[in-house]
Amino acid sequence: MPVIKVAWTIANDLTKLVILQNYCRQVNKNPSMKKHNMGKQLIYLIFLVKLLMGAMIQAATDEGQAVSAEKVASSRAITDVEIFVERAKQLKLAQRPGWLNLLHYKVTRTGELESQADDKRFYLAENGAADPQAELEADLRGFFSRQPAGHPQCLFPARLHWLNRQLNFGAQMPPIDCKKLNWWKKKFEVKQLTLLFPTMYLDNPASMFGHTFIRFDRDDGNLLLSQTLSYAAATGGNTDSFLVYSWKGIMGGYPGRFFINAYFETLQEYSDIEQRDIWEYTLNLNQREIAQLARHLWELRGIHFDYYFFRENCAYRLLSLLDVAREGINTSMNAHPLYAIPVDTVRDIQRAGLIAARHYRPSANSKIVQMSEQIDKQGRQLAFSVADKKISVEAIFQLPEGASAKNTQTEKSHPIESHPSKSHSHFSTPPHFSTGQGQTNRQLKILQLADEILNQKKIQGSETDDLQLALLSARSKLPAATQQQLFEFESVPPESAHQSARWQLSVGERAQQQFYALGLRPAFHDTLDTSQGFNNGASISLFDMRLRWYKEQEKLELEQLNLFSMRSLAPVAPWTTPLSRRISFKVKRREITPEQRISEFEAQFATGYTVGNKSLLGYAMLSAQFDYATALENNHGLYLGADAGVLWVHTAHGFSSALSWQAEIAYQNLQQLSGEPGDIQKLNIGVQFNLMRDHAIRFEYERTDYELFDVMQGKFSYLVYF
Repeated sequence: MPVIKVAWTIANDLTKLVILQNYCRQVNKNPSMKKHNMGKQLIYLIFLVKLLMGAMIQAATDEGQAVSAEKVASSRAITDVEIFVERAKQLKLAQRPGWLNLLHYKVTRTGELESQADDKRFYLAENGAADPQAELEADLRGFFSRQPAGHPQCLFPARLHWLNRQLNFGAQMPPIDCKKLNWWKKKFEVKQLTLLFPTMYLDNPASMFGHTFIRFDRDDGNLLLSQTLSYAAATGGNTDSFLVYSWKGIMGGYPGRFFINAYFETLQEYSDIEQRDIWEYTLNLNQREIAQLARHLWELRGIHFDYYFFRENCAYRLLSLLDVAREGINTSMNAHPLYAIPVDTVRDIQRAGLIAARHYRPSANSKIVQMSEQIDKQGRQLAFSVADKKISVEAIFQLPEGASAKNTQTEKSHPIESHPSKSHSHFSTPPHFSTGQGQTNRQLKILQLADEILNQKKIQGSETDDLQLALLSARSKLPAATQQQLFEFESVPPESAHQSARWQLSVGERAQQQFYALGLRPAFHDTLDTSQGFNNGASISLFDMRLRWYKEQEKLELEQLNLFSMRSLAPVAPWTTPLSRRISFKVKRREITPEQRISEFEAQFATGYTVGNKSLLGYAMLSAQFDYATALENNHGLYLGADAGVLWVHTAHGFSSALSWQAEIAYQNLQQLSGEPGDIQKLNIGVQFNLMRDHAIRFEYERTDYELFDVMQGKFSYLVYF
């Protein structure tokens, strides 16, 4: 408006100037008029000066009025925001869980509040990381500010949305156009969210306990193109060793960040490359809650948190996001003060009532195992022979009829509601495929199994395109009705497994000395624990501590502190030959004479192979052991040897943990290389009977043969998982 007024004034004066100028020209042409009109020319010059000065004065006046108006508006905004700051204090908004969750404030060991976001860009207040009230006031004032770039309204939309809902100040705020934010919000306008849980993968320290991430399910149903959100340690491409990676992860040596990828990329990484089953939990968040989560993700772009494997990990951080999306559940506020295991956080989400549906997606390896179990022996052998290029694809159509109905009881479809302890994949048997469908269905199953085996070989680097094309051509010759999936994939959901921590009360005898023992294992699972919800042969334990009280000697001893142990017994198969391995680090008691026991540090490494199935596993490994103690000769003992064993697992019908049991016999022979003299042989026998999911009894026997003496011990234990 000031510019328009100035322009109008100048135009008015210019019109008068033109009239006067024309008159002066006429005077110049007529000499007789010059003499009498010199005064009018002088008036012309004076008028021109007046015109220029008037325009300058008008412009200055209007500019001053504009600045004054802007100052008034700014002053009014400052007055408005201070009213809302005062109202926020009265309502104590900075103490509410909704605000604390948005800023990721948690109670420290000293009882103070401190944000877990370790990035200064996440705060507007100087001390915002430790002062929720100061950060709230700084954010409110920022939302009402008129700064030209990087406006707080565009930086922190989730905080703005939450505060506006509490204080209703939207009409008083200056309007700010946040184009990139609007694009982001549109990108995450989806129909639902799904929490995904890839099961434990023992070859990666960060995924030994499993992993969790969130999928944003697209409205068009194309899940493979849907976006997934995960939180992981940002290693920056460092190729740290297993031990360095583990140590830095435990001590918070890596920054943690949120990552967004297409689901097909994530699916390939977890399901195919790492051979991990994936469980999908559809969350019942509404559109308003999903929108708030998307706003908060915008706030977290590029923001880092210190990453800790045991607590501030993927599972814990995703809980904090869900707390922002749905107010009141507060799953991460005071939960898991020491460690957060992904399967425990799945239980947290279940208790919070967030799970609407559950779906099982088997890995490539699990598919082959379960498909093989649903085909008769002759058909199974034929599928493997075709995949190994020992016979042609046409041999499948020359297979004589017979045994086609064998094992077809596994093909019956069961709704999840009738069996809450197990879940099925959506690749379930269609209702019109009844038992004994015939030779056509049998051929189709064999073709599908052969194709799945080839997919696995392709992942491992084999060239399979020509053979897979031949299989596809053969399948196209079968009736269209049989092209549907015939296999049912099922497994026990991980949240139905025993609780992660365990108390162990024991009574036993060692070298004719009676003892009572108390054990506490914070996490997680060993091979004698009930296998429901776990892969058979997989175990991982942390900080497993056992105290003993010897009755006659009235002596309390720390029998063992298992810092970390991991064992993976993955059976070899025609399509894969995985290595089995065992690693452990512990402080324990050992005998150096029949009468003398000492404390030592022991590290063990072993690798080998396993054969068997889900009920019976046999393994053999090469092993190395290093012992350290000042009482040992040269302060150490170094051994190289081998161990072998058999693991049985009996699961009651219907996947119930009650009336099931596990048993293991293990033998180890260690040859002394240096340090403490003498070879060592160990025999361990253990059996556990599961009373309920979280209660069991266990019998254990151990015999250790040293060079000059041997020691035997046995104990009976009652175990409670919590």
